Amino acid sequence: MKRRSVEYHRKPIRVLNSVMRGLNQVGLARTALDENTLIARARNDTGLADFGADDRFMTPFRLILEGLETEARLNPSGRLLARINLLRLLRHRLLVQDLLVRHPEILERDLGDPVVIVGLARSGTTRLHRLLAADERFLHLRSWESVNPVPYAESFKARDEGRPERDPRVTAIEKGLKAVLYMSPQVAAVHPLGAHEVEEEVGLLQHGFSSQIFEFLNRLPTFGEWLMNHDQVQAYEYMVVLLKIIHWFRDDPQGQPWVLKTPQHMQDLDALVRVFPGARLIFPHRDPVKVMGSLCSTCWNSIVRDSDHLTPEWVGPEWLDKVERMLHKTAGVRESQVAPGQQVDILYADITADWQLAMARLYDFLGMPFTDQARQGMQAWLNRNARHKHGEHKYALTDFGLDEQQVEQRLQFYRRQFDIPHETRNPHTRTNEPEDKP
Repeated sequence: MKRRSVEYHRKPIRVLNSVMRGLNQVGLARTALDENTLIARARNDTGLADFGADDRFMTPFRLILEGLETEARLNPSGRLLARINLLRLLRHRLLVQDLLVRHPEILERDLGDPVVIVGLARSGTTRLHRLLAADERFLHLRSWESVNPVPYAESFKARDEGRPERDPRVTAIEKGLKAVLYMSPQVAAVHPLGAHEVEEEVGLLQHGFSSQIFEFLNRLPTFGEWLMNHDQVQAYEYMVVLLKIIHWFRDDPQGQPWVLKTPQHMQDLDALVRVFPGARLIFPHRDPVKVMGSLCSTCWNSIVRDSDHLTPEWVGPEWLDKVERMLHKTAGVRESQVAPGQQVDILYADITADWQLAMARLYDFLGMPFTDQARQGMQAWLNRNARHKHGEHKYALTDFGLDEQQVEQRLQFYRRQFDIPHETRNPHTRTNEPEDKP
């Protein structure tokens, strides 16, 4: 028998949803998710009215709202969490516009040409990202900056007093992470969380309302299809604006390169290279069978929270189709829009077998020396992040309506293209089961 998502919820959450559902039936505690109500509330909360002249974000914003009402089948707590998330993004856009009016020099910041990791989720992108971020020559985002990139009045005060821990954006994400880990405890084993962890820029892309985050939180197939097939330059341009705000607030050195990564770049590589034409791109590759099992588990552990009606078997076919399309899309962009000297491929198996040798090869590609500082910083990060530190990430393809033969058949073109070894018989490693780091 298929298990519905409600069976995975903690008992207090089930009780809360039951109470809220009862109140909704008598016209009380209904969570509004309509455009006018949300925009009015964001304006009231901030005391600001101007979202700026660029209103391209409204198209995906409206698609998300429609999907939340007609496709996501949200439970009451899911509706409330969706509202909180959308209001956060709208408030930030108002604050951004106000900040830029007062400080137009922010847009003149020089971000340099970033190093960008472009790979499927669960293919080692997080590990590679955090290793490179240990090199002090690169700039990187922290988790609290990705979620709350726009400084508040209190943020300036905390910075100027030399007490960054008092920044309300930091305390806000610390509280938020506690709530996330209570409602979805397995998330920590899937993706290491922490307010000050090195984090990807998908949270910045979310501010353009053109982000796969929404698909990881809720069932939104119509929005997902639009995201796959439409140019996302507006979201990437807005991501640059947010990076410049963070850069300005931190007073980072002009031109110092960022190290960036998010699996969404696999879907939107065309937008990425248009916005960052000088970016140097690193493409990690992992056994697609292993990737799909881990990816499905990641999605399920996130999406299960906000609906009582989803089943794990829905996740597998949905994301297998999405991964196959992303791989083809990325291959086409690499061939037609990215110069050979601007891109490099690396195997997850090689990083697992000898990370220092693999990183030395990447630094050759970047034209940078692999310094003692970089090597020691990376080793220190590895020492702090031992395997299964946050619990073991357990999953199986069959949990999600897939099997190994099916995945192999659909994605064998990708394995052949990059000569990706099967992890169960990987000649590069000493063991048959390399650690499952994201």
